[in-house]
Amino acid sequence: MKAAGWGADRDGTLAALVPHMSSDRARAEAPRSGWRFTPSRGALVALTALVAAGAIGGCIGEIGGGSADGKGLDNHPTIGPDGRYVCDKGPYPAVSSARRLTVTEYENVIRDLFGGQIPPSTKYPGSYGKSATGYSTEPELYDVGQQSVEDLMTASEDVAEAVAGKLVAILPCASAADAGTACANQYIDSTVRRAYRRPVTDDERAALLATYQGGRDAGDSFSEAIAMMTAHALQSPQFLYIVEAAAPGGRALDGYEIASRLSFYLWETLPDDALLAKAASGDLVSPDTRRAEATRMLADPRADAVLRRFFREWTQTNDVSPGNKDPNAVPGFDDAYAQSMSESFDRFGVDQARNGTLHSLLTSQSVWVDAKMAGFFGVTAPASGWSEVTLDERASGLATQPLLMASAAHYGDSSYVFRGRFVRKRLLCGELGAPPGNAQATFDALPKPDQPTGKDLSASVNSMPTCAGCHSQLDPAGLAFENFGPLGEWRDTYSSGKSIDPSGSFNAQNIGPVTFPSYREMLATLADQPEVAQCFGRQIVRFAMSRSDSMDDGCAAQAIGDFVAAGKGSLADGIVEMAVSDSFGYRRD
Repeated sequence: MKAAGWGADRDGTLAALVPHMSSDRARAEAPRSGWRFTPSRGALVALTALVAAGAIGGCIGEIGGGSADGKGLDNHPTIGPDGRYVCDKGPYPAVSSARRLTVTEYENVIRDLFGGQIPPSTKYPGSYGKSATGYSTEPELYDVGQQSVEDLMTASEDVAEAVAGKLVAILPCASAADAGTACANQYIDSTVRRAYRRPVTDDERAALLATYQGGRDAGDSFSEAIAMMTAHALQSPQFLYIVEAAAPGGRALDGYEIASRLSFYLWETLPDDALLAKAASGDLVSPDTRRAEATRMLADPRADAVLRRFFREWTQTNDVSPGNKDPNAVPGFDDAYAQSMSESFDRFGVDQARNGTLHSLLTSQSVWVDAKMAGFFGVTAPASGWSEVTLDERASGLATQPLLMASAAHYGDSSYVFRGRFVRKRLLCGELGAPPGNAQATFDALPKPDQPTGKDLSASVNSMPTCAGCHSQLDPAGLAFENFGPLGEWRDTYSSGKSIDPSGSFNAQNIGPVTFPSYREMLATLADQPEVAQCFGRQIVRFAMSRSDSMDDGCAAQAIGDFVAAGKGSLADGIVEMAVSDSFGYRRD
């Protein structure tokens, strides 16, 4: 295969393309554990081309077998007079780019590819930069530079060397004294096929076998030659990237491409045998089959980690530790306490994703407690492990989970700005500009009363016209959560003894004024707003597609929002709906 824009000669060498890496190539070719380990020339050429190109935009040629004519698939949705997308002339392919596997995905793939017998390499490179959407799989975060190429080479060597030591357990035919090319082909048809998430093409097979035979001709054992083939496969874009065949216009994905999208969307790993079988049969091009498979996969415990990541990244909630919080906020807050707080948040999100609605997500009075969190909330601890309990007015769904409140707070106090930003940007998908570079200095210079309340501080900031543009949108929603301290703990008054007033009002685009006596009424109002449901749809699109949503994703986001709107469907319905959307089943370059 050849990537768009790749001009490197397949017979070139890594040292020729990146001269400064010649010493590392020599290292790679030096004997390791008694056998010569020469990286695959073709694979490294392809990989090095990524350095010059910066990223892969798509691939041309046979990679998954999808139709590439693009005929009749260049439609774009329109917006009707009611502000909703008109979606009756689809399908609507959306732009997508190849991206490198994340560290988590790489680790999961190595685990599943070799049945848990081979550890992933710790040298696999991570991400660089800051996400535009808040989701950690954006392609731009995984660009390949010179150091990354070196690390990817080393990572493939680490795994290949481990494979050589356990080859009989991975490839039973390797136990035969005369194991040869036929057994090497079995390895390609089993392991490499799964690594590429599709059948291996004739050209790819020839290149892999050439690597294998080169080792044998040089005197390497069968297991050593298979290890060299493994390094070849693990350095190839087909393994390292989630790639799809390019097309001059929009086109439908084939079954294998859809299988990869599904498996990385819901499991962060390669497709299982059931998914690959449906890909081979062509069944996955059917929306009904995709819906059934997505439902199956979402119900599987393997989806737990993905759901946890979605809620963390959607809400921008991070773990907290005793070192970054005031030790006097909650007595006894230690590392074990912090871990319990994290687990409580994750359990709530996963349970809501499978069993809840958008309304319950934002209004539920349920929390998950172990002994630590039971003490935090002042409720009876479970006999062991975790249990779900119902609180009083202190709980109102996702927003009031202690970890979210603690993450959106300062060291020793709450932050109505951070919490208001969560409401405006993550629940309402509002756009807010970045604060000016002198924002902190301007704030420090503002006149403030002695021992100010949150509303006192907000009034001072909003007295400045240059600040009021954003803070008039942020502050009211954030001030509604002032009853939650720096660790999300309940407080009736400020430490000064002054009372807390959680009431407020703000204007939301397409909603109008939202007026509330406290956060509970504010969240209950938002939970029933179509705009919040549509924002949830957009967040799912961003999460699943690893990029910002565009107008071409409008119908997909709208359909998801309609599913999760109050009284219409569960969050699980919305998550599954993404898998049957045009954005998921089609692509354009």
